[in-house]
Amino acid sequence: MSRHDKSFLRRNAPLLTFAGVFLGLLTLATQLDDACRAGPGGPSGGNGPPPGPSGRKARLYGRRRTRLYSHTARKPAAPPTGPEQPLTPQPPDAAAGLVSHGSAARREAKDPQQEEEEEEPEPAPERARPAIPRPFEGNYPISLFNAIIALSPFIVVTTAYALFTEQVSHDVQASRTALSIVAGLSTAGYAWGAFLGGDLVQRFRQRRLFFLMQALFAVGCLLSAVAHDAPLYAAGRVLAGFATGGLLVAALPPVIQKYPAAKLPITVIAVNIGFFGAVCIGPLLGGWVEAGHAWRWFYGALGALGALNLILAVLTLPDQEPFNPGTRFDYPGLLLGFAAVVLPFWASGELIGHGFASARFAAPLAVGLTCFVVLMLVEYHQKEPLSPVKKMCNTPSIVGTLVAMIGGGVFVAFLELAERFHMQVAHQTPLQTGILFWPLAVAVLITAVLFGTILRTRFIPILILGGMLCLIGAGGMFMGLTPQRGNALTLGAAGLLGLGAGATVSPGLYLAGFPLPSQIIGRVFALVELVRSLADYIIAPVMAEIARTSSGGKLVTHGVHMAFGITLWLTIACTVIGMVLFLLGRRPLPRPDLEKWLANKGPAIEPVPLLAALRGKKAAT
Repeated sequence: MSRHDKSFLRRNAPLLTFAGVFLGLLTLATQLDDACRAGPGGPSGGNGPPPGPSGRKARLYGRRRTRLYSHTARKPAAPPTGPEQPLTPQPPDAAAGLVSHGSAARREAKDPQQEEEEEEPEPAPERARPAIPRPFEGNYPISLFNAIIALSPFIVVTTAYALFTEQVSHDVQASRTALSIVAGLSTAGYAWGAFLGGDLVQRFRQRRLFFLMQALFAVGCLLSAVAHDAPLYAAGRVLAGFATGGLLVAALPPVIQKYPAAKLPITVIAVNIGFFGAVCIGPLLGGWVEAGHAWRWFYGALGALGALNLILAVLTLPDQEPFNPGTRFDYPGLLLGFAAVVLPFWASGELIGHGFASARFAAPLAVGLTCFVVLMLVEYHQKEPLSPVKKMCNTPSIVGTLVAMIGGGVFVAFLELAERFHMQVAHQTPLQTGILFWPLAVAVLITAVLFGTILRTRFIPILILGGMLCLIGAGGMFMGLTPQRGNALTLGAAGLLGLGAGATVSPGLYLAGFPLPSQIIGRVFALVELVRSLADYIIAPVMAEIARTSSGGKLVTHGVHMAFGITLWLTIACTVIGMVLFLLGRRPLPRPDLEKWLANKGPAIEPVPLLAALRGKKAAT
């Protein structure tokens, strides 16, 4: 081996390790899946029919086995015709004699090959069963864990990424503008993956769709971990985002639908802790990754976790038929949805390098938002829409979507602005900055338990209102940040920020879905996530650019306060709008009927018409 080859191996040892581990785990998952779905007589040693004899009898037996296991029934023999079958009714004895005589004559006239074929009786068909049983199928804790692990890794990246962007930029030789666009396209892939998943989950088995998306996520993380240039790194990020969007629809709704209503509060608590716990530990992990210059190992670990979760899914997920495989493919909706997420996210990425006045920002943003409006109109008037826009035009669904969109958007904006302040104005290291946000995790844990506790009560709207007030309080505290007393305020504001996020995004998601049938909850989640992703990745970059512009280029305290103030007033305005919409519904606080909802006997809460009070007055006049 030459010196050049040895140098190459030493330099790329981590990358080759990643590749070997991934290939091994994916191969193991494939082998397990083959074993778990092997039918009778398969190569995995299942209980199939015994091997047939050799020679001519083996060929005959093989033909019979082919007909049997292709589910092709043998056609019944045609009734005999001719002089031995009289046209007039016969006495029973005479008829029996004629039948007996005719049968004996036909047996004598049979071909010897047919006699030989009938010597061995055909075995009765046997239901195929896995050679290796699925030990965790139907196990609620394992199924819930499987779904949470499928979705959490990508969420960690969204909040950790900002702290080690400089290292990635240096290592893959990409500008900050290029990496900002990559981050936007990754989120766009997540939003469109969820949107597309709402269609795919109706056509394909959930087990197969989960396997595909989980494998794509693992491969995407591998590409990002081994990337030495910007295109490969971007391909990995976008692929991982797209796969996670598909997993949102393939993994979470089945856990909600397949288990009794008594399990739903536990599901809500676990999902809140898993998702927002991932959001909250992102800054801390990002600081550690930056301190150790370990972003490649970070992506590699996430990919390995995805591959292990794929193996767990092989042993857990049931193999069930899709519930609506013949549904019409909504080409206009998918194309408009693609443009509605890709173009605005691309525009937001261009802000860092070109600013608000650039056509590179304004043109794709305008076209993308126009496509989003057209998408809503097209889906509203479709007979078989991909997204249930028309069904969601009720007070709880509109308010829930607004809350999830604004709660998530201002959370990300406040978090990114605070991170930039501590790193660029207070000149703290990424690790020091990440540690300041540890109260986020504690606050999310509190709100997750609280939401699960009140899920069956009338207090979900009250919890949401409290969450919006917490976000407003966090914004007010962030307005007081200075380099001298920033740490204490950030710790307190982070606690309020965690309470606000945990009490708005997930409760808003369920408030949007409860007025609709549970069987389409996957498509509801997909639409809400598309809208929420748009808000998350438009509000935060816009506020960051406002802070930079107000600072005159280099970030200063005044510019950050300006961006904090605009975000705060946006939060206040949307809180007031949500309260007004809810009050104009002119209904008392709804109590969800989870049993009826999960049994597909009706919605969990009444779908109150939008602006019902104003419509009532208009009808009265």
